[in-house]
Amino acid sequence: MTDQTSAAPPPGPMAGVVITAIVVVLIIAWIAIGLQFMAVTSLVGGFLFLWYWANNEQLEIRRLPPALIGAVVGIGIGWFMLYAATKFGGAGLAAGVGVLVLALYLDVIKAVPMVVNTATMLYVTIAAAPLVQLHVNWTELVLSTVIGGLFFGGAVEGLKRLTAKATPAPGG
Repeated sequence: MTDQTSAAPPPGPMAGVVITAIVVVLIIAWIAIGLQFMAVTSLVGGFLFLWYWANNEQLEIRRLPPALIGAVVGIGIGWFMLYAATKFGGAGLAAGVGVLVLALYLDVIKAVPMVVNTATMLYVTIAAAPLVQLHVNWTELVLSTVIGGLFFGGAVEGLKRLTAKATPAPGG
């Protein structure tokens, strides 16, 4: 069997240098923008989103909405697990784990892929980590993820359009 959805070939060395430079500029820009309204530790939400969207969704703009929604749902599940456990003890912990298991099930059967997807699972994995739960500002993590996702999505889409305009048409 052949894989019909094989990935595009990697860029050549010079294109790799250009892409790396663009990514570095975007990262610096995100840090400069993000630090205007959140702590440096919260910027991870936007960076994690860029990594996820680039590597799992191949920077496809049509995949941005489900990835962002899934990421926020994952953060919400992580928050709920901590909140329920601290507010209601063992029963709350059971409820939080129940919500996590339900989300996992929904992801496995692909029941609501716009809401529960691989981004959900990535973000819930991070948001449920005890070290993160003890130190995260939940509001800033959501803001960083959403604003960072929109920032990187807009920048990438803008760069794609600029590149398309600057690239001569084949045979012309």
